[in-house]
Amino acid sequence: MQQFSGKAKSKKVNFIRHLCSIALLSTLITGVLPQGKVQAYDYYGQENTGVLREDFNGNTLDPKKWLIAAKQWGGLNNNGVVPENVKVENGNLLLEAHGDLYNGPVKGLYKPNKNKENIAPYHLAYNVDTVERGNKRVGAAIASKAYMGSGRYTMSAKIIPDLGVASTMWSFHYQEYNGSVGMKNGVKVASGDPEYIRAFKEGRLLPDATGAYPEYYAYNHEIDIEVPGRPAGPHTGQSYDRALLNTFTGEGEHEYSTIYANLGAKGIHIADGNYHKFEYRWHTGGNGETPRVDYYIDDQYIATNTTTLPTNAGRLWLGVWFPDAWAGGSANFDVKQMAVDYFEFEPYHEPNDTWMPESFPDDGWEDSDFRPLTANAINTRWGTTTGEFRDNFDGTWLDSSKWKVAKKNWGGILGSSDVYGQSWNGGVHPDNVALDGQGHLLLKAHGDYYNGLPLGINTNGVPRNDGKRVGSAIATSRYYGSGEYEVRMKIPKVISGPNNEGLPHGAVPAIWTFHYQEMDATSPEAEQFNADPNADYWVSNNEIDMEFPGRPGPTHTGMTFNKALFNTWQGENETEYHTNYTNLGTNVSDNEWHTYKIIWQIADPAHNIAPYVQFLVDGVIKYTADATKFIPTKPGRLWLGYWFPKNWGGKANFSEAQLEIDYVNFKPYATSGAVTQQESYPMSGWAANEEYPGYCVFPCASAPVADTVAPSTVANLVSPSKTDTSIQLSWTASVDNIGVTGYDIYKNNSLFTTVTGTTAVVSGLTASTTYNFYVKAKDAAGNISAASNLLAVTTNPAAANLVQNGDFSSGLVNNSTQGWKSTQTGVADVTGGTLNLHPSVTDISEVEQIVTVTPSQPYNLTGSIWRTGDPTYGYVYVYDGNQIIAQDFTNATKTIALTFTPTSNQLRVVLQAYKQQTGVFHYDNLILTTQ
Repeated sequence: MQQFSGKAKSKKVNFIRHLCSIALLSTLITGVLPQGKVQAYDYYGQENTGVLREDFNGNTLDPKKWLIAAKQWGGLNNNGVVPENVKVENGNLLLEAHGDLYNGPVKGLYKPNKNKENIAPYHLAYNVDTVERGNKRVGAAIASKAYMGSGRYTMSAKIIPDLGVASTMWSFHYQEYNGSVGMKNGVKVASGDPEYIRAFKEGRLLPDATGAYPEYYAYNHEIDIEVPGRPAGPHTGQSYDRALLNTFTGEGEHEYSTIYANLGAKGIHIADGNYHKFEYRWHTGGNGETPRVDYYIDDQYIATNTTTLPTNAGRLWLGVWFPDAWAGGSANFDVKQMAVDYFEFEPYHEPNDTWMPESFPDDGWEDSDFRPLTANAINTRWGTTTGEFRDNFDGTWLDSSKWKVAKKNWGGILGSSDVYGQSWNGGVHPDNVALDGQGHLLLKAHGDYYNGLPLGINTNGVPRNDGKRVGSAIATSRYYGSGEYEVRMKIPKVISGPNNEGLPHGAVPAIWTFHYQEMDATSPEAEQFNADPNADYWVSNNEIDMEFPGRPGPTHTGMTFNKALFNTWQGENETEYHTNYTNLGTNVSDNEWHTYKIIWQIADPAHNIAPYVQFLVDGVIKYTADATKFIPTKPGRLWLGYWFPKNWGGKANFSEAQLEIDYVNFKPYATSGAVTQQESYPMSGWAANEEYPGYCVFPCASAPVADTVAPSTVANLVSPSKTDTSIQLSWTASVDNIGVTGYDIYKNNSLFTTVTGTTAVVSGLTASTTYNFYVKAKDAAGNISAASNLLAVTTNPAAANLVQNGDFSSGLVNNSTQGWKSTQTGVADVTGGTLNLHPSVTDISEVEQIVTVTPSQPYNLTGSIWRTGDPTYGYVYVYDGNQIIAQDFTNATKTIALTFTPTSNQLRVVLQAYKQQTGVFHYDNLILTTQ
């Protein structure tokens, strides 16, 4: 599958070019898109939204409301917060903390600090900064998907009564702006982002002890309730009879305020094993409201903070974690839990609320946790008992706790650079992923005949100008290793062969596991496995593929859905992967359900288990890759896709197709041996919440269910009227469950045009000719009805030309009722079947003809007019009595087409070149007919 590639160039060159292209694209987009009010749907309370309450009922967190954190902060001596420690049981959110006495299997995450410790022992791969570390001092945290502004924030919880760990509720919004400070004419001057410069000028950007200024300034808008507290600033005297009540606007010492609240003095004792109500009421101000944060515990007023007050709406966090110093020293316990009964948010909608985008809003959540899920972890995360991951795609929203929707491009470049070249395909787009509301995931593909949205994207992220060769893909949010991967899906028959078999159609249905890691050439793993001594980096590309269609061998010929490509990878080089060209024994592009399965066993020396991968179709083993075939060792994400490779998928001679998926099931194996490492770029190439309508951030509006119902068959196709060159059609309107958007009119089995109404005029036809018509209705989802009744219509015989000698095959006459008569002093003659008018400085050249017509009957007059020689204007007039009812003119070349309706029974057609001109004007093929 190879979603990353490029050994020919230095990764640093590629990375710099990529950044440049993104910067250019951002500039272009900023200049093109209109600027307006922010209306992102993941802001809760920006509009007139009611109270949000979460009672944590059920057995799992609602993915429409909550994110689970997988990250580390707060010093060198803790191991972060992990998803395994988040549980929902008996109407409570349980946030679990593992202290210094814990010896269980759950390990934490750690972000090595290059400024404070030696990070060489971690052997961090390129663009990888998080590693798995010890199992002690590991906490848990969740955050709201939505951003919330001013309002009342309430948590009812039993806090952990032991010192060493913090039980917390906080609002958080973070923005980072880059810049630098240097000397100019003896004065310190800031440069970079305008916000960085503003912070410097306002004295909020401060130097360190050496006088050096930071490379960025951060707006850290935050409100905290943290326990245990202490009497004052020094980290001593910690107690649960005290609390820390904080507000932040930045990261500097001068940009936050802490109230050291004495709860015991108010008779409040929160470490008694009972539920207590923790609340802050955040006022940003405006309309007479004073900016402040009021704190309450058990409905008793505690304190008010009026300094360093945030205004940016942020995510709401609930968590237990292990600060280095201020929570009271050692965590002398094994496992403790904070039990949250409910959380409630009542928005205030105050005028001073600010709704700003965050830096890094998608970093640090469970979908970036690279450790493979075990059976127990699966049960904990989704409240199941089977120990297996499963999604039946029921409902109308794609579960964002299980899946990520891809928005990226891979598969070939037309050009010499992945930055400047044109991608072969349009990538995979989130708009092509949908649920049909009937228990199926739909992955759509748009071929070379498609002319609609969405537009594709190039490898460098630049949008394409068409929607051709655009596919779709999703991947699991979490990582999985050894086990059984089963997918039931229906591969469409898009193009039929001579025996009604499905033929390759450019788009490839695929199932694959994927883990990608770039390493400097000096890293131990690269030195051990790198087969290219000239490369400045090495790629660990751990991957297993089931791809359709297959072919007989390496040459990209003979593609067929009777075969498949079954691949195993450990790297990108030719010597680091294996492909089996497998004969399936049947054509799977048959619009029927089939079950596809990958059984992956990573080498487990501790249990004397050899590595292998088996590929099965409908329960039958089709191929087994043994230990010599580059069996992957690193857990990865499971991908499902329908995409367009450059050379080996066939020609995309179709408009639209969709791959239907009934379910996905993964059964993990309880074996060891996996190499657990973070990926490079784990959060690149995905659709954000606001980019994919099939996700939901509470409160959800209406579910975007995929429409798979075609409109009803068009009925009663008839022809009310016709002429020698046109046929009018009409029909009875079709009916659709959502709505008909258009009607495709077919003439002699070819699409002629599309209209939105129930009538049409087909013009440009030949007289005395029979044409066959049928009509199909379509809806916005691209569903198309069956064809209407077939209608055969013969055009009328050619209408008589009412103008005599309209082709000027003969000369002028003396009677204008018998042909063309010269009526002015200028020269007029006929040569070679053309009328020629020769005006002069003093003479008008003109001819006329009188034609008998029927009053109130519409007529058409067509013909060709042009000039030669000096610039000269020629005119065509149609007189009804003394009134001109139609006219045209030019001083170049023109085809006239006049339509008019006379009121009398005679018309006078006048062709004229006015005096004071010296060129020649010509006329030919004058035809006057009834409509």
